[in-house]
Amino acid sequence: MKKGFTLIELLAVIIILAVIALIATPMILGIIKTAKEGSAEASALGYIDSLEKSIVLSTMSGTTITGEYNVSDLSDIVKMKGEAPTKGNVIIASNGEINSGTFCINNYKVSYDGSKANVVANNCDDMTEVTTPETPEIPETPSYEIGSAIYFNPETGLTCTAGEAVSINDTKTGCMKWHILNNNESNDTFDLILDHNTTAKFAWYPTAVNTTGPSTTFLERLKSDTSSWAGVPTRTDSYSLSNGSSTYTINYSTYKARLITAQEVAKLTGNSSFNEVTSGKTSYFFLNNNTATQTAFTPGASTYAWLFDYTSDCTSAGCNTAYAYTTGYWTATATFGTTDYGWGVTSLGGLGSISVSYTSMFGIRPVITIPKSSI
Repeated sequence: MKKGFTLIELLAVIIILAVIALIATPMILGIIKTAKEGSAEASALGYIDSLEKSIVLSTMSGTTITGEYNVSDLSDIVKMKGEAPTKGNVIIASNGEINSGTFCINNYKVSYDGSKANVVANNCDDMTEVTTPETPEIPETPSYEIGSAIYFNPETGLTCTAGEAVSINDTKTGCMKWHILNNNESNDTFDLILDHNTTAKFAWYPTAVNTTGPSTTFLERLKSDTSSWAGVPTRTDSYSLSNGSSTYTINYSTYKARLITAQEVAKLTGNSSFNEVTSGKTSYFFLNNNTATQTAFTPGASTYAWLFDYTSDCTSAGCNTAYAYTTGYWTATATFGTTDYGWGVTSLGGLGSISVSYTSMFGIRPVITIPKSSI
C-alpha cells in the first residue's frame, strides 16, 4: 500500500515556501523596478538624441542656411556628419583642431572665426579642395647696428639695391651706399654717412685759417653737392666749437647734409680719452684700436673699414675698397692748439690732424638724417 504525505508534512512544506516567498519577493520586485527604470531612461535618452539630431538636420535643410553656432555645436555637426572639412581654406591649430577658415562639411559651407561658426550655404560648388595656408614667412628684421650698409637714393627718398648703388668719388646723385652712423634710439631717425666723397678733394680753408670754421666756399660746396636731394629732409640743426683756438658755429639750416665731427668719430670707436675741445695734433689715433699704433694691415681687417673706404691705398690699413687720389675727408672740427689744422678721417684708418689749406688730399663726405620709416 502506498503512503502519502501527512497533514503535518504538508503544513511544514507550505510554511517553508511561505518563508522563502517572504524573503525573495522584495528582491525580485527591486530587480524588476530597476530594469523598468533603466529601460525608461534609455528610451528617453534615445528620444532626446533623436530629437537633437532632427533639429540640427532640420536647421541645415533648405536652399540657403544662415545662422551662428557655438563651437560645441560645430563639433557636433562634424561628428554627426562623420567627416572632416573636405573643401575650403582652413587654418589648423597646433592640436590638430580647426582654428579658423571657410570650409565645407558634407556639402554645407561653414565660415568659422575661431569662436562662432556661420553656416552660409548648403552647397560647396564654388569651393576647391580643402587647403591649409602656409604660415607666412616673417620678414627678417633689418639690421640697424652702427656701420650697417643702407642702399638709398637721396633724390627720391627711396631705398635701392646694392647692384644699383654707385660708390665712386664725386658721385652725388642716384642710388648710393650709406652706413648707419647713429640710430638715434630716442627718436625715429637715422644718421647715415656716405661711403665715398661727393667732392673728392676740397680745401677746408684755403688760406690756412681754422679759427672761424670751414670756409664759406667749403660749406657752399657741401650745400651744392647735396642740393638735389629732395628725398632728404632739410636740416634745422647747427654745430658749435669753442676750443680756445677756434670759436665758431656752422648753421646747417637750409642744408640737406652736414659733416661728421671729430668727437663723433671718437665716440664711434669708443675712444674716451679724446676730446675735440682739448685734444691737440698729437692726439691722433687709429680707429681700430684708439692708439697711435697701426694694427690693421690687410683688406677688411679694420672694424671701422666702412668709415674710410674709397680712400687711396686704404686696403693696406684695413678698409674694404680703395680709391686712388683721395686721402680722406674732413670733419667739421678745428684742431685745438693751432690756427691752421683741422681733424680728418684718413686713408690710414685713423683720425688725424691735417693742414686746412690742403687742396689735393681731403674731400667732402656728407652725413644725412632721414626717418627710420624711409628704410
